[in-house]
Amino acid sequence: MSPVDSTTLRRGVLTAVALGCAAVVLLGIAGSEPTTPTPHGATPGSNVGPWHLVGLGDSITSGAGCPGCTNFVDLYAHDITDATAVPVGVTNLGVPGWTSTDLLTSLSDPTTVGTVAEADIVVVTIGANDFLPMLDPALSGQCGGADGLSCFDSALGTLHDNLTAILDRIRELRGGRPTAVRVTGYWNVFLDGHVADATYGPLFQRASGALTQRVNATIQGVADAEKATYVDLYTPFKGPGGDDDDTPLLAPDGDHPSQGGHQEIAEALTAAGLAPLRGGR
Repeated sequence: MSPVDSTTLRRGVLTAVALGCAAVVLLGIAGSEPTTPTPHGATPGSNVGPWHLVGLGDSITSGAGCPGCTNFVDLYAHDITDATAVPVGVTNLGVPGWTSTDLLTSLSDPTTVGTVAEADIVVVTIGANDFLPMLDPALSGQCGGADGLSCFDSALGTLHDNLTAILDRIRELRGGRPTAVRVTGYWNVFLDGHVADATYGPLFQRASGALTQRVNATIQGVADAEKATYVDLYTPFKGPGGDDDDTPLLAPDGDHPSQGGHQEIAEALTAAGLAPLRGGR
């Protein structure tokens, strides 16, 4: 396969892709600053809470790519309040383009440290951007391995180590207080749906889907080892067999969630419960 010209855009950046026979461009969105939405209210008189929810991660967490949408962090907070009558304040620290290294580094920043230290609920969505630098070798047929994905192996190791350190740091900052830590996977670490098919062909989704499942397995393994709760997003978006068309759940860029996609993520988080918080399950 001949090399393909790169283009930048996306969850960090989009490069040109063709794992097999099609060219691909992977999006990168320059980001907005972390935001602190208005806390979500609840019926007075509850005997637990209020709780503080912090979202950590990349542009999926930040809500980039879907102008006018309510992002899943806010939706999740509303769902918690609806289910428990406990007020939930929200701080969204998602930053478009961030890698797991960026997130780990941020957990030494005094402002972030103080915010996470007071977080009863922490949602982490990170890792997709770790794999963007390896796309050019894959596009030029130099990735290696029977499946053409071996050049991503080092990034999988980096994600494993960084995510382990991230969850260790969250636990350290919380100082042993009960904390509901939820770590999500991805439906695709790159483009998906009709945008991917129309622009890059079906082989792209097949290859990126295989990589995404490896990424999700790494994330779930770390979450389990660190006694956090892994939240699967692949199945809600792609179906049990991984072949559902998730276009309605994607923004027009084919990369970020639509409003429906953000709702699916919030529902998956809500279904995971709130243990070990008092009043959670």
